[in-house]
Amino acid sequence: MTEFSSSSRRGPLAALVAVLFAGLGCGHSNAPGSTPPAGTPGAPPAAPAATDDGAQAAAGFDKLFLHDPCTGPFPPQPDTCAHERRHEKSFTFGGTPGKVYDVTLHIRGIFEPTIIKDAETPYPDHPYFKVGGTVDAIDWSHWHIEVSEPKQTYWLNHYPKFSHTIYKEDYEATIPVAAGATVVVRVIDGNDRQIDNGKTTGPDRQQIIAGVADKPLEGQMLRLDVVGVKAR
Repeated sequence: MTEFSSSSRRGPLAALVAVLFAGLGCGHSNAPGSTPPAGTPGAPPAAPAATDDGAQAAAGFDKLFLHDPCTGPFPPQPDTCAHERRHEKSFTFGGTPGKVYDVTLHIRGIFEPTIIKDAETPYPDHPYFKVGGTVDAIDWSHWHIEVSEPKQTYWLNHYPKFSHTIYKEDYEATIPVAAGATVVVRVIDGNDRQIDNGKTTGPDRQQIIAGVADKPLEGQMLRLDVVGVKAR
């Protein structure tokens, strides 16, 4: 409240105007160029809160298809074909720096067998999925996912014995991946021939991955899809 002395030279009207201006000075100013506080009429919308989008972080995994096609026949073994010994795709995992994510993958493959020794088997129902260890069958194709942080290799086609057999796999597995990690999905073979799914030599051949290819493909292949992502 503004007080006036009896000796003030302002009249009643001047006093009333002074009181009104003093009251305005106590509120929020909407003068040209000023910004009203958030939430008040005319204020700009508040910035959206930052989100940790796991699906976006793992986008490099989703719908990844790796195909090891034939490059020609291999006459000494008619149910095989010639091929390039190495195929891979790589990407950088996204996410919030400092976080580790548990990524659940739907893994589908049409593979020949290999043998991995000294490895863990986290899913007894899916013994062909191995964690760690080393290849004990250099001349057979070994399909795997390599993660730089936490550093680990995940093998996808372990079997207890060799055979000229094409195996069709369809299962889920969860692997940890840190934000910013390099991920490599790769197949390596120690020789220049592979068991060929495209042949018609037995009931294990001419298989398809539903929703990926509507007809059998030659060679071998892998398809990954993201089922879920959870930050630790």
